[in-house]
Amino acid sequence: MLQIFFSTADIKWLILSLSICCISVVGLLDDIFGDNKSKGFKGHITRFLKNGEFSTGLLKMVSMPVVIFVSSVILQKKVVESVFYAIFGSLCVNLFNLFDLRPGRCIKVLWISVAVLSFFVHIDRVAVGLLTLTIPFFIGDLREFYMLGDAGSNVIGYLFFLILTNSYSASYNLFLIWAVFIVVFVLNVLSERLSFSKVIERNKFLNFIDMLGRKN
Repeated sequence: MLQIFFSTADIKWLILSLSICCISVVGLLDDIFGDNKSKGFKGHITRFLKNGEFSTGLLKMVSMPVVIFVSSVILQKKVVESVFYAIFGSLCVNLFNLFDLRPGRCIKVLWISVAVLSFFVHIDRVAVGLLTLTIPFFIGDLREFYMLGDAGSNVIGYLFFLILTNSYSASYNLFLIWAVFIVVFVLNVLSERLSFSKVIERNKFLNFIDMLGRKN
């Protein structure tokens, strides 16, 4: 898919394409078979320890790091760095999944986040290409023709991770990666105690951005 789009014969695009598909499929399983009996990291772990129930949420918690770790090891050839990427990438996926509660919000967060990052790093043509691919999905989600669901929002979070870490290239900004990691980690922790939707709705500016283009 990406190999054809960017006209490159490098195997890295095959690896990234497969990892994107795996991450989306895991999200799709959660969309189809998931329930509301448990939420958040703590909820899924507690449910497993107390009731022995392996929820689709816990499946995501286990499988996401594995997929990202394997793809990172193949691409980067560095085990320690790949462990960090597995944790970071999984947190990005989970964070963007949390934003997928209103039409268009998830992809808006992606675009705004990358726009902010562009002040600190060069957004190359590959990143622009990846962002361009999200436009048709954004339009359909915003106009409520369909929902991204976990299958879609997982991929959006993973794209953010790929663009930030430049996983498809040999270059990256280590300081920026650590800075964003801290922000993403903190937001994931906060999500266990507060609702991002309520925070957005209470802030006039954030609510204005959130409502742009929506039917209601």
